[in-house]
Amino acid sequence: MNNPIIKSVAVGFLVVNVSACGYLFGEQGLFPSKADDYKKSKEEPLLTLPEGVQSSHIEEVYSIPPVENAYVSPVEFEAPRPQPLVAATAADTVRIQKLGEESWALVNVAPGQLWPQVRSFLASVNWPVAAVDPQAGIIDTQYLPLKDDEREARFRLRVERGVQRGTSELHVVHMYRAVDDAWPDRSDDFKIESDVLQSIAQYIANSTEEASVSMIADRSISAEGKMRSVDVSANEAYLELELPFDRAWASLQIALENSGFGVDDLNRSEGTYYVTYKGDNADEDEGWFGWLFSDDENPLIGQGFTVTLKTLQNDVQEIRLNPVTPAEIPERGQPMLISVIKGNIN
Repeated sequence: MNNPIIKSVAVGFLVVNVSACGYLFGEQGLFPSKADDYKKSKEEPLLTLPEGVQSSHIEEVYSIPPVENAYVSPVEFEAPRPQPLVAATAADTVRIQKLGEESWALVNVAPGQLWPQVRSFLASVNWPVAAVDPQAGIIDTQYLPLKDDEREARFRLRVERGVQRGTSELHVVHMYRAVDDAWPDRSDDFKIESDVLQSIAQYIANSTEEASVSMIADRSISAEGKMRSVDVSANEAYLELELPFDRAWASLQIALENSGFGVDDLNRSEGTYYVTYKGDNADEDEGWFGWLFSDDENPLIGQGFTVTLKTLQNDVQEIRLNPVTPAEIPERGQPMLISVIKGNIN
């Protein structure tokens, strides 16, 4: 049945409904949307305080970082695949890393979350705290009696940002009581250091899901990681890594192997690895290049590269990936491989 009255009522109701929406939520409505207001925002000058007023506690909360690379791609922009945040550390919450006699705990949480866990551990074992500096990420204990040892010792626990974004590192320094009360650069006893580090790591692993966040430590200790990628062009990128050369060299070799590279040769004195890309170690559907092409079609398979590690300054290392035959590398192939390596360095 075709009823013109019902049709007229329905059309009238639709017009009233649309008009009501415009009246309530349109640009001139009672409740205008503010979703695009940020586009009209302006950068205002810093707050100026009267003379004699302390300004040390006033800082930018949402500061705009400087653009260090003004490179603009000559081709049409295409959004790249999101980079893995913590590819090498996602499997374990806490892992003990070791290089020579030095060891540290790699924790898959931000420093602001690790800090209260360390404080909680000290409270659980009744270790008295002598000094706390959340901005530096340092907790010093008082001198403690040790089991089966007549000497007293104290410990310094240091929380710092990890190599990967959103991760942390925990370092422990052990010191026997001495006339010179200054903290040593390295532990007096690496065995005791290792035992304490293992105990804290186990405690953190058992309590990660219940962890709170320290806002002071979170703001003071950056969670951005110690590594960044620098784009030179659409087909070239390199990494900057804030680690001492020895640790960066060892970490890079593991990262290369985990990223699908075979190490053919190396020259540590020159800071060079000679490698061949053999394909993604992950399953094809889950691999970095699985969405682009299979291993049978991947033109990067079998390509040779030199990977150089060069110290810039203040323990900042530059990692470059140079193809042996640049003409055979597909567009954006080198930056993709750099991203894979970046995700596996820790």
